[in-house]
Amino acid sequence: MQRSVIAAVASVIALALAGRAYAGRIVLTNDEWTLSDTGFSAAPTSTTDFVENVAAWFGGTGGGTFHAYSMNFSMNQSALGAAMGNAGHIYTTGFAPTFNLPTLLTYDGIFLAGEGGALDASVLIDYVNAGGNVYLAGGTGDFGGAAGEAAFWNPLLNAFGLGFGPAYNGIIGVIPISSAHPIFNGPGGVVTGLYENNGNDSLDIDVADARGQVLISLGGRDLYAVFDSAVIPVPEPSIFLLLGGGLLGLELWRTSRHRSRIR
Repeated sequence: MQRSVIAAVASVIALALAGRAYAGRIVLTNDEWTLSDTGFSAAPTSTTDFVENVAAWFGGTGGGTFHAYSMNFSMNQSALGAAMGNAGHIYTTGFAPTFNLPTLLTYDGIFLAGEGGALDASVLIDYVNAGGNVYLAGGTGDFGGAAGEAAFWNPLLNAFGLGFGPAYNGIIGVIPISSAHPIFNGPGGVVTGLYENNGNDSLDIDVADARGQVLISLGGRDLYAVFDSAVIPVPEPSIFLLLGGGLLGLELWRTSRHRSRIR
C-alpha cells in the first residue's frame, strides 16, 4: 500500500479528531454555597485550594483574569475575591462588560451562578468552543426552582455532554473530596472537603465521551463534573468504518490502474 494513501487517511483521522477536540473547559458544581463566605468558613483551606486549582486549570497560572457575570451572593462575597487576589489573579463581577464573544475571550475564565444579565447560551457555547473556560454553580433557587434552573443552563451544558439534574439533592455540609483531578489536586494544594447546601446534581449525560466526567458523587448524587477538551475523544465506530472503506477503495483503484498500465 502506497505511503501517500496511508498519509492521506491519517490526515483525515487527525482532522476528524481535532474537529471535536479543540475547545475550552467547564467546571460544573452542584451548589453555589461552596464559594460563599460560609463555604470558606466551613472548609477554609480546601476552598482556597479549590479556587486556586480551578484558576490554574483554566490557564490562570501566574496571574489570570476572571469575571463573574452574576449577582449571586456566592460570586460577590469577600472570601472568593480575596482568594483570587492572594493567588495573583484579577477577579471582577457584574454585568457591565458587554456579554458577547469578543468580551468573554478577554478573560481566562467566566464564573456563573443564578439568573441575571444578558446571559445567552449560544454565546457561552461559542466561547467554550473558542477555547474559553466556564465555572458554573447550580442550586441557587433562581429560575423558579430546581427544574427551571436545570432548563435554563442545560442548553449550554448539553452541548458539551453535561447537564444539571431537575431536582435539588438535599446534601448539606462539608462533603469529602477525594480525586486526583487538577481542580482538586493542583498547584493550590489538595482539596479534602467542600461545603454544599442543597444543589442540582451535576451530570455526565454522554458517558461515551471521555471529555466529560463526574469527579465527585455522594449517596448516588453527582456533585462535581468537568468537561475538558484536552482529552482526545474516541471516534465513533462509524468513522473507522467510513475511513476503512475509503482506504480499501483507494487501494483497489490504485491496483486496477496499475494493472491497466501493464496491459
